[in-house]
Amino acid sequence: MLNSTSLVSRILKYPLDRICIKSGVYCPSCQRKIDAGEVSSEDLEVLRVLVELEDKLKFLRKGEYVKTAAISDVAVVFIKNGFEVDERRVLEEELSLHLGKKVKVVEYTNDLKKLVEQLIYPATLYGINRVWIPDGSELLNIRVSKRDRKFLKNKEEYEKLIEKISNAKVKIIFE
Repeated sequence: MLNSTSLVSRILKYPLDRICIKSGVYCPSCQRKIDAGEVSSEDLEVLRVLVELEDKLKFLRKGEYVKTAAISDVAVVFIKNGFEVDERRVLEEELSLHLGKKVKVVEYTNDLKKLVEQLIYPATLYGINRVWIPDGSELLNIRVSKRDRKFLKNKEEYEKLIEKISNAKVKIIFE
């Protein structure tokens, strides 16, 4: 017999109720999250596909959905809780197929360097320098290989996304 804790740990965790995601009809709690902007229309689109894929991709049961962000024509899906590289690649392919656009799946972590490496991949990250500004804020200089400029055509969009994640001003520098 399954107890409720073993059942809960066997499904992907979402910011909304699964029933609400599947039906498209939201309970008051889920509707508040949508109205407050905690869950965007991009999130809803990805969440619907993830719920559909749960039976096909068994590894989804161990993880947690965090957020979706857009960089130009690429949807960046943040997930957490130990997905393997191969599992993320399979998920990228499936999401791209169902959403009709390129998807990059990133393992969300508190380690900013690992997070940035995944975001800018296949570009090579040389390092991240923190510069303290006299007004008390900080600037993150993200140093990337000059030859990889072609992978970050929309440098400003990457900077904005990393700023949201890090709560600091960001500048990508090619060297």
